[in-house]
Amino acid sequence: MVAGDIQDLSPGVYRYEPDEHQLLRTIEGDKRLELADAAVWQDFVGEGAVVIVFTAVYERTTDKYGDRGIRYVHIELGHAAQNLCLQAAAMDLGVITVGAFYDEEVVELLDLPGDKQPLYIIPVGRKQ
Repeated sequence: MVAGDIQDLSPGVYRYEPDEHQLLRTIEGDKRLELADAAVWQDFVGEGAVVIVFTAVYERTTDKYGDRGIRYVHIELGHAAQNLCLQAAAMDLGVITVGAFYDEEVVELLDLPGDKQPLYIIPVGRKQ
């Protein structure tokens, strides 16, 4: 998650830690505009109050299901993204789904470990 304009949350890049059910800040500072550049200069990526970046570790699934696991990862990603969009709509927030971005730039900007692949970028914020 790339946070910029969130009440009671410092700007920065955060990673969700499921075992502790908490956010861990991995990078300080507002990186939304840099992420917008990595997303083929799509300005609205930099304008969301927060930008959710979905990533995957394919091996977690392909170790069990082989190559078909790639499909399962994409299916689950679609479900998670849809839930995010539905929740945002319920809260009267705007969202945009973004698939166009430079993978290597996103990996570098967010300092993602080598096994994590960025798959989807979803800015969320108040409707203008």
